[in-house]
Amino acid sequence: MASVISRTNKIGEVVSHQVKWRLGGGRTAPWQTERFDGGEDGRKAAEIFCQAVNDCGQQWPPGWVKGVGYVDPNAGETDERRYRFREYALTFVENKTGVEDHYREACKGDLARWIFPTFEHCDVRSVEHFSHDTIQAWVRKLEQTKVHKGQKPKNGEPKWRTMSPKTIRNLHGLLFSVLQRAVEAEPPLRARNPCELTRLPRTDDDSADGEDIEFLTPDEVEGILECLERRSDRELCIIKYGTGMRWGEISALCPAQLIDWNTGKPKIRVMRAWKKDGSGGYKIGAPKSKKSRRTIRVSLSVVDSVQRLGGENLQNGERLFFTGEAGQRLHYSTFYDRWMRAVVRAKARGLLPQYKNPTPHDLRHSHAAVLISEGRGLTYVQRRLGHESIKTTSDTYGHLLPEADDEAMVVIDRSLGRRPPEVGLMEAEDRNDRSRVHVVHMDGESKSYVQAFWSHSDASAVADQWQLDHPEDFVRVETMAADWWRRQQTNGLKDVRSEMPQRLRIWIGSALYMLDGSPFSTGVDIESVADRWTWEWEDRFTGRDVLTSVTHEPGMLALTRATAWGCTREKVTAAFARVREEALSAVSAHPARGGSGEPVA
Repeated sequence: MASVISRTNKIGEVVSHQVKWRLGGGRTAPWQTERFDGGEDGRKAAEIFCQAVNDCGQQWPPGWVKGVGYVDPNAGETDERRYRFREYALTFVENKTGVEDHYREACKGDLARWIFPTFEHCDVRSVEHFSHDTIQAWVRKLEQTKVHKGQKPKNGEPKWRTMSPKTIRNLHGLLFSVLQRAVEAEPPLRARNPCELTRLPRTDDDSADGEDIEFLTPDEVEGILECLERRSDRELCIIKYGTGMRWGEISALCPAQLIDWNTGKPKIRVMRAWKKDGSGGYKIGAPKSKKSRRTIRVSLSVVDSVQRLGGENLQNGERLFFTGEAGQRLHYSTFYDRWMRAVVRAKARGLLPQYKNPTPHDLRHSHAAVLISEGRGLTYVQRRLGHESIKTTSDTYGHLLPEADDEAMVVIDRSLGRRPPEVGLMEAEDRNDRSRVHVVHMDGESKSYVQAFWSHSDASAVADQWQLDHPEDFVRVETMAADWWRRQQTNGLKDVRSEMPQRLRIWIGSALYMLDGSPFSTGVDIESVADRWTWEWEDRFTGRDVLTSVTHEPGMLALTRATAWGCTREKVTAAFARVREEALSAVSAHPARGGSGEPVA
């Protein structure tokens, strides 16, 4: 029961009257207080308020604001409508600050479609209307709900699937926030939030039709690119795969975002994205979060794609690189349909496994997977992708870390009674040790390479991979004192690698011609375009789409070589046909015939 307590000063004068009670009357419920002035008028007001609290079941009287009093002209008269869930929730969403209009409209839509049908006429103060049981029953109903998810590629019929755990969690979060506002209201309308007790479906419990991430290999990405009909779509996918940008970011890309474009370190400043405007349309605004506003380095392949789209045209810096009809925003649904047709064709040609059903967003995931597979840390990936929290990056891609398997194997061995070495500690000590150098010798029949590393694990990894790529070569790792290696090298220790070197897959075609123009074959030369892996210290290493050369080979046979190589197979194939014609024209210029012998670029 509420009671009135008089507060006095040091000389015994009553300075205030306080009404005190436990919210809802529970023995462990939080204490509530309201202060009134001292004197007879204050005492009478406190007694009237105390009786109102008791009449309301130890709740704050409707219409009363703590420290202010009744805010209604009809003081003390209950306005039940404001506590109906529909009115209370809509008011909560409308008054929410720090959000954009499209988010506010999305919340209203979710309330109307998924929450109002169950709770529209309920009282936010009621422990019967909103309890663990009622909310759990609502969640169970959502789990059984079928929702429309896209269309079937062949006949365009709608596809239906059960609501995903992530969607259910989002809807539950919206209900939680409305009821939490009632708990935190002044005065409080509820003692606690019943949503705190809800058992929600796990986000990893999706069925086979769930939106699982599909990590694509570089070959699979290239296979889909080959099956896209529009050149602009191929360029979009190259840039998306090469940068990891979100759809809203890449579809808003313009020349003004190109930074240091004509230098050796070109970058893209991600500073804008397409966003919903709250009225059913779209506008260009800032990306989704502070971390999303970022600057990222881009590779030469990305630069080439942007250049083919018009490049750094500063006269029209706001021009969109990717547009739909009439030069307007490229709708995701429009591109998605074209993408899915390419996926179907890639499967039919054997370029993509039948079990994979990637979406355009999976290019972003695959970008992250490539970075991690090459040894980049999660913090680097987080900053490049623009994740607000490292937890998002870790939860999504942490299982791809190469050390994850190593550490797991250590735990398993230890549980089986073995005592494996401390992998993580040894690796850290290995990388920080500057007293020794680990040298990889790669001895081939025609060429040999030597590369030095600070880390023994890096050297071993390179040696193992080189042996797989070149099974006929003799490969070994030699460890020696850093001081001795420094004295043997012109550049001392400057060229010792502290990180894994780059390794790229290129396409190459090479042909040899004799002085009379007839083809010459050694059985080793590639006379049709084929792929191979190259490391950054090799002559053919490049990130460009295609390069060509015509050279006169030394020796008694006086051969002329035509070569085309690069990262894009179709361009290398076309260039290889042209460069062979150039080589035939250059045969007569071979030094063996008294020509200049100058290479033809």
